[in-house]
Amino acid sequence: MSSPSQKTRVVSGCSQSSQPHPAPGPDVDFFHEFPSKWEAPKSFISRRIFKLCCLIFTWRGDLHWLHDLLREENNWEELHSQYLTQLNQVSIVQGLVLTTAAIFISTNPPLNDVDYTSHASYACLAESLVFSLFGLLFQLKVSASGIIFKKRSAAKIITKRRWRIFWHLLGLAVPIIIFGISVVLLLMAVVLTGFKSDSKAVQLYLSITFAFLGACHLVSILGSPFYHHLTSLWLNVIHATSKGAAAEP
Repeated sequence: MSSPSQKTRVVSGCSQSSQPHPAPGPDVDFFHEFPSKWEAPKSFISRRIFKLCCLIFTWRGDLHWLHDLLREENNWEELHSQYLTQLNQVSIVQGLVLTTAAIFISTNPPLNDVDYTSHASYACLAESLVFSLFGLLFQLKVSASGIIFKKRSAAKIITKRRWRIFWHLLGLAVPIIIFGISVVLLLMAVVLTGFKSDSKAVQLYLSITFAFLGACHLVSILGSPFYHHLTSLWLNVIHATSKGAAAEP
């Protein structure tokens, strides 16, 4: 026969096992399971826009890769901290671009053969100055708000809907986009100034310089993930096009 103490342990064990387990919170839902809100929309237009946003921001057709990346233990905090560190370095270079454009605009060309006060060159320099100024402002705004959105509590709100994560990624990309535009405008001003020069030597030196820099840039991106994703995307497009053409009668 069982003793009263054994019966008491059996009853207490049954009562504990019958108690329902607590439901997982939103933090557990996202960081351990793919959220249903991140699935592609049912509407045709919304689905196409969703696919396009996934391709732009993640180089993939859905958000599963982004979820696998962010659901690691401290990846959300670490990735945002690395981004803010890189953004501070971009701000330094953005200040140099701003200073360079301002110097070109406020000074006269030292040589008559190199006239960067022409309408096209001056317009590019002025636009580069404007984009550099607003780029610094956006970078300051993102750096200030980065203290908030890199916390795990902010991640619960940002990842709650599929469109919120796109808006968040777009907000992180805007300072880099503005920085790139300001640099391109400054380079366009240099190119226009050089190729519109009456001196053949200036045109030759400029052509050699940009050819060398372009080759160095091409070599530097051959082993980068950007080049890998770009070539994979291009091969997939070619394969899909050729397959569709072969299927036609």
